[in-house]
Amino acid sequence: MTDPLNTPVTVLGVGVVVRNGGAWLLGLRKSAWGRDTWAFPGGKVDPGEDPLAAAARELREETGLELTAAQAAGWASGWLEAGRVRHVTLFVEAGASGTPIVAEPDKCVRWAWFARDALPANLFEPTRLYFEIR
Repeated sequence: MTDPLNTPVTVLGVGVVVRNGGAWLLGLRKSAWGRDTWAFPGGKVDPGEDPLAAAARELREETGLELTAAQAAGWASGWLEAGRVRHVTLFVEAGASGTPIVAEPDKCVRWAWFARDALPANLFEPTRLYFEIR
């Protein structure tokens, strides 16, 4: 019999892939999971929330940018907390308007644009997987 307290849960998140010409927007993470790694803007999809709406919300909350276009562009998954949480990231390729700011300084140190041939070595795992599959 399965113990309901130890049954793995799945958490859906979005990674918002914003490009400016040949460069991608990445933020240096401060949160516990992925601390000191570079990642796309993004976060959890709220219960009942459309993933593309979540992408627009997360982009605005984290960077101050407004999403102008979006399309799903693949996904990655992995396990957290000793296999108790399966995290699934939906990548959303997006157009955006504005200049990125650090709107949530408790979560992100700074935003920067990186060309593919100059990506930092310390990429957040889902972000690294995006570049492997695209």
